Amino acid sequence: MILLLSFDLPRNTKDERKQAAKYRKRLVELGFMMKQFSLYEREVVSEQTKRRLIEILKSEIPDTGLITLYQLPNAVNDQQITILGDNAILKSVGKPRLIVI
Repeated sequence: MILLLSFDLPRNTKDERKQAAKYRKRLVELGFMMKQFSLYEREVVSEQTKRRLIEILKSEIPDTGLITLYQLPNAVNDQQITILGDNAILKSVGKPRLIVI
C-alpha cells in the first residue's frame, strides 16, 4: 500500500518557516518521497509500520499544522500518470531510515 500524505503548515513567520522545513526534512528521513511541495508518498508493506509512522507523524507535527493521510492500494498507485514539463527535474530520495522495534 502507499501512504499519500498532504499537509498544510503555516509559513507566515520565520519560526513557522523553520518548523515547516524541519517537518519536510523529517518526512524524507521517514522514507517519504516528495511528489509536490506539500504532498509526499511512501510505500508501506505492513500494518505495524503504517501504525508506527502515524504515531510519529502525530507526535512531531507542529502545533498549527494539518496533515491528511490517504491509504492507496498498490493497484491505484501503479496506474498513476505523471506529466512533466520540459525542464522538470526528477528527484530521488535515499533509503528510509525508519527503524521499527
